[in-house]
Amino acid sequence: MNRRRTNNQQTNIHHVISNIKYLVYFIFLQTPVFKGEEKSQFEEIKKLILAALNSKIFFFLVIGIIIVISLLIMYNRKKSIPELTIQIIPNDTWFVTRDDNNRVGIVVSVSLNNKSPRGIRVTDCRLSGYKAKQDPPQIILKDPEKKLDFPDYKHFYKGQEFYLGPFSTESLWFYYESRMITMNNLLETPLIIKDSDKRRKMLRLRIPRHADQMAVYAEMSRMW
Repeated sequence: MNRRRTNNQQTNIHHVISNIKYLVYFIFLQTPVFKGEEKSQFEEIKKLILAALNSKIFFFLVIGIIIVISLLIMYNRKKSIPELTIQIIPNDTWFVTRDDNNRVGIVVSVSLNNKSPRGIRVTDCRLSGYKAKQDPPQIILKDPEKKLDFPDYKHFYKGQEFYLGPFSTESLWFYYESRMITMNNLLETPLIIKDSDKRRKMLRLRIPRHADQMAVYAEMSRMW
């Protein structure tokens, strides 16, 4: 009797295990991976992409994008001054923190070269939005007192017009002031020159602090 019970119990256990196996197998078959839904979805997406590529709407969309890009390129060329080249003059390009008004004074010197048979009338030159100032006050450093000389080139400022003749080169310097005080020894900012036809030329500048003021700051840091 006991053996029959044991055999029946073992048989029931085997049935339960078999049922669990069939249940797990059935659940796995319902997932997308085992049912092949991933593959069918991929095929559907592929068909949609191919249909879109072959449609007239996609063709006109591509043509529209090409036209917009072409117009932007033509507009930028029209607004640029390709015949004008700008070179920074390093020795006469610097900035200092002024002791008299606690502002940053910036001197930028450039060499302009007109490579075309047509003259260029420079009407504006901005440094990161700042206008070139007229008749800047003399810069004098303190401790020890030292007068900083401005460049000997032609001085350009807002409201003036400078004519650069055909196939000619000229050096100009500009002066700017900023209320933004900085302790860094290097400024990075764009310089934008505009002409009478509202065209522009941009140059990215790296402007160092004046060497004399750097020496003063270095001495002060050693004393502290």
